[in-house]
Amino acid sequence: MLQAHVVITGLMATDNPYPGLGIARCLRDAPEFRGRISGFVFDPLSTGAFCEGVFERVFLVPYPAAGVEVLLERIGEIHRADPIDVLIPSLDSEVILYAQAARELATLGIRTLLPPVNSIKMRSKNQLYEFCRQHRFRCPETVILNNVQEIAARCEALGGTPFVLKGALSDAAVCHSIEEGEYQYGQLFNQWGYPILMQQYIAGEEIDVIALADKKSRLSGAVVMKKFGLTPKGKAFSGITVEDDKPVQLTRQILKSLKWIGPAECEFLKDEKGHYFLMEINSRFPSWLYLAAAAGQNLPLLTVQLACDMPVRPLTSYTAGKLFVRTVADALLDARQIMELTASGEVRL
Repeated sequence: MLQAHVVITGLMATDNPYPGLGIARCLRDAPEFRGRISGFVFDPLSTGAFCEGVFERVFLVPYPAAGVEVLLERIGEIHRADPIDVLIPSLDSEVILYAQAARELATLGIRTLLPPVNSIKMRSKNQLYEFCRQHRFRCPETVILNNVQEIAARCEALGGTPFVLKGALSDAAVCHSIEEGEYQYGQLFNQWGYPILMQQYIAGEEIDVIALADKKSRLSGAVVMKKFGLTPKGKAFSGITVEDDKPVQLTRQILKSLKWIGPAECEFLKDEKGHYFLMEINSRFPSWLYLAAAAGQNLPLLTVQLACDMPVRPLTSYTAGKLFVRTVADALLDARQIMELTASGEVRL
């Protein structure tokens, strides 16, 4: 039995849910796990924190923009009052902060399973094309735009219309004309700032791989999902596990090349010729990770075991044909819980 106090971040569960609630549900469902689960949130209205029977305690922590030192100060306060064994960040904006703080966290006795800071930077959207070019992975040609006027100048070199514009941290828009591109550029800039990326458009099937690498960058588990239904922002609200070894092997090679440690998601496009193009690498589990556990690979449990240096066997198989659909459920709670979290920075559930 695994007895540990595990803290998970990223508990917002609205129209584009964060992965934290799914991570916690996977641990709760694991017979091997008999520990406690707490949550870190930077918004008292992080809806996933109040899912019944999942979290024992929830703590307010600073927004990522506050920086590493402020975050460590708050974690130290919480750790002294209720010692933490394992911490799993689940947002891209948090992963790099916790990676920067990994040594200090280890000194406190808090275990993590996180990649080196350089690896996180290498998979960022503005560096991914160069990484793929160096390591000979297929990736759509990508350029960084310095101003909106460059859209017209760059369009022909990227194959004309349509083309794709991407924000620095999230969101993307397929643009069918220069004028649409100029409009979307403004929208993305207002939301995310610089840089704005302009990318060659490739038609094909969207294939995602959820993966976990151990401390030697070896693949410990991976599940392939084909997207069925997409939100207007391109996020999957329905998908099915498929048996396809090619993206798994590509993911294995990619994570090894990155010297990756911990959770990841590789997003691919499979074109009509059967070629796989790497579109993005996310530095955390995707929000659909509960599907992987249902298909036979409980990767959050494996994350905790690896963080604790427990002996584990890599997970090499899963059930194809498992389908997930995302629904909405209302949770009812006492308003005093929100008030207590807001006022004191923590609440017992």
